[in-house]
Amino acid sequence: LPASALTHAEAERICMAIYRAEGGAKAKVPFGILSIKVKNYAEAKRVCMNTVKANHKRWVAAGKPGDYVTYLAKRYAPVGARNDLNNLNKHWTRNVKSILEEMEKQRR
Repeated sequence: LPASALTHAEAERICMAIYRAEGGAKAKVPFGILSIKVKNYAEAKRVCMNTVKANHKRWVAAGKPGDYVTYLAKRYAPVGARNDLNNLNKHWTRNVKSILEEMEKQRR
């Protein structure tokens, strides 16, 4: 992922990886958006895109510690979160990265 500005296409790819990691079409809440009540897929995707873009700016401002997906996970799916009763967030970073790698191979 880029070290400076995140393009719309890059944010879109990250969001689609998150969508799949969060259960895709089978998910109760698209993109795993739990911070606010969302009405539908489009609204959930908009919240995801905003979160991905805002956190990328925070990551750059923080001096780009580690890789971006790991940084994003701390806000998007924090390990130990109260709403993560089955401790599934511990798999989030690995799952999203794996899906992104798979998507990248399909683009070539």
